[in-house]
Amino acid sequence: MSRCLEVPEEFVGAPLDELVASHWPRVAKGRLRELIRSGAITVGGRPARPSQRLRADDVVLVEADPDELPQVAPAGFEVRVLHQDEHLVAVDKPPGFPVEPGRWGEHPATLTGALLDWAASRRTAGGRRPPRPRALHRLDLGTSGVLLYALSLEAERYYRELFATGRVEKVYHALVLGEVRRAGVVDEPIGPDPRRGGLMRIGRGKPARTEYEPLRRYRGYTLVECRPRTGRTHQIRVHLAGIGHPLAVDPRYGGRDRILLSEIKPGYKAKRGRAERPLIDRLTLHAAEVQLVSFQGEPLRIAAEHPKDLRVLLSKMERWRRAPEKNPG
Repeated sequence: MSRCLEVPEEFVGAPLDELVASHWPRVAKGRLRELIRSGAITVGGRPARPSQRLRADDVVLVEADPDELPQVAPAGFEVRVLHQDEHLVAVDKPPGFPVEPGRWGEHPATLTGALLDWAASRRTAGGRRPPRPRALHRLDLGTSGVLLYALSLEAERYYRELFATGRVEKVYHALVLGEVRRAGVVDEPIGPDPRRGGLMRIGRGKPARTEYEPLRRYRGYTLVECRPRTGRTHQIRVHLAGIGHPLAVDPRYGGRDRILLSEIKPGYKAKRGRAERPLIDRLTLHAAEVQLVSFQGEPLRIAAEHPKDLRVLLSKMERWRRAPEKNPG
């Protein structure tokens, strides 16, 4: 099977993988890049790279059937849209759902799948292909909150430049172990941990800076506001663990694996014959707010409320573990 793809004006100067992904939006971009590298997708009859920039007169030939590749499944849930305009959509990511599908098909329901469903439902009356939402950043599987998607190539370039140059203000709320009494800054490089695959550590690596401030203290816990000034993998988790205050739930970086009501409420009595369900068993981290200048040049502030599990947990903390107010000196 062979298929020839035209290069529309909007894709002139864009990477090859973007054009291919616009035709097969439910195939993970990594899979499409593998096709390009294998020579099954060529430009002008010659092997190409996924990042190759396209020209108006290029002939893109697809000599494979991407429809046979694994597809991003329908998400099975509706996204909560926090902001939408012609160029940008901001959604409230629920905890427990990854942004992108895993390489091996784990976690079939993804936020990107939900955004593809959302975009397809808004197909224009003329039958035009809906814009392919492009995730501008990532949140960990267990993290909730504001996530931004670009709705055009031009917007993606613009917003990625804002992220790359530190012109996006991100605010996170983190429930951590221990009582944090003062605001501070962690300015330590972060790099991969050679002893633990997939994890990061303070030490050699890329520069990373996180500002933090206690919002609410509880006995043995603190709700902290964090403002990362860089965007390294697991940055907040690693930096907070590095100062001795890991996320309350984050077993990979020194936190616990869950929090139970019986550990908070004095005189708690278990219900006979029933196993106690945790108040929360995912990362106690929430992307609360993003501030930036929109593609149209206007100041934009997008906020997401705490999800139900975090609201319930904090309400229990307020009731039974509120720390006495002290002058931090």
